[in-house]
Amino acid sequence: MGNRIRKTLKRMAKRAVLSIRKFHASWRRAGIRKRTLFVGSASGVVVMVAVLVVLLASSGKAEAGAPATARGETALFTGAQNASGADVDVVDITPPPTFRVTPTLTPTLTPTPTPDPILRRGMEDERVTRLQVRLIELGYLELDQPTMKFGPATEDAVRHFQRQVNFTKAFIDLGVTLAEDGQAGPSTLDLLYGDDAPKYCVVFGMKGDDITDMQEQLKDLGYMDVVTGNYLETTVAALKSFQEENGLSADGMCGEKTFNLLYSDDAKESPNMRKSARTRANIDKMISVAKDQLGDPYIRGNKGPSSFDCSGLVYYCLKQAGSNRRRLNAAGYSKVSDWEKISDIDDLKKGDLIFFYDDDFTKIGHVGIIINSSEMIDASSSNGEVVRREFKTSYWRKHFYCGRRPW
Repeated sequence: MGNRIRKTLKRMAKRAVLSIRKFHASWRRAGIRKRTLFVGSASGVVVMVAVLVVLLASSGKAEAGAPATARGETALFTGAQNASGADVDVVDITPPPTFRVTPTLTPTLTPTPTPDPILRRGMEDERVTRLQVRLIELGYLELDQPTMKFGPATEDAVRHFQRQVNFTKAFIDLGVTLAEDGQAGPSTLDLLYGDDAPKYCVVFGMKGDDITDMQEQLKDLGYMDVVTGNYLETTVAALKSFQEENGLSADGMCGEKTFNLLYSDDAKESPNMRKSARTRANIDKMISVAKDQLGDPYIRGNKGPSSFDCSGLVYYCLKQAGSNRRRLNAAGYSKVSDWEKISDIDDLKKGDLIFFYDDDFTKIGHVGIIINSSEMIDASSSNGEVVRREFKTSYWRKHFYCGRRPW
């Protein structure tokens, strides 16, 4: 009986499939749309499934209590037995397992912040190092050691470069001007790194602290009487006299050669100035004065009483301690022949002056005052102020030039 039912169901299923195919062919020939074709096919399938379900329900009553077939089989018709042991056909309509796809999460990347295009005071950035190197090349900056910090010395150097651009004829003719704010923005940086970037040179009409310092140096040498801070006719005349006396081209402009000689021990005083006898400093007084200046700001060219560069601090302390040695730069002080020279850094004593090469080892770029066997006081451009620190570190040993004993 079971075999007969199974054969009957199979025949019915085949007939249903053939009928559906015939419908498809006839509907296509009649030009019926695909959507209608699909609906008709679906209707045929529904009818077939309904018949199979009725037959399954009828045969299911006879097999109550019989063991169920395994779920998940792929065959549509499977053999089973009813309670009396007779074979029956069971239709497995278990739906296939549903697979849930877990979506892959795409990580959200945090955008890299755009660096500030303007380099300004207080910033620490690798771009500041490149800026400082360029300012040194053009004569606007002197540094005691490398730094990425944009301090007052760098700000002052940028301001002087901006002023130089505003006083350079080539840029004036092009209508190019810069704000003298000490901030290195895109316009300033483009000109600074350009092939036509002007070097430091003091010319007619300028004003500033560096002009004041230059005038005081000319006054100490006997070439001018009044310090004004403005580079006008009196300063031009004084510079021309200094240049003539020292074998330089008398153009009345303070370029690199004039500037370096003006602050060196080789500078000649005016013929009308009587050279006074040199006096030596009181060492204890010099160190005491130096300690009182700790924390005062570094400003290039300044020599006190409230701000200094490295050689300006030495000049101020020597003067307060009784020395009448005039203001020199670091290289100038290192060559004073009537001060004993010390060639070994470990032989330096309290009160000695210590001199260092710049990073390129091309010139003497820094000077400090020894206060004990391991420490010095110096006006540091990298720290932006007068500091007390070790001088026997690997960096300072490498850059050591010599010492001088001004007492």
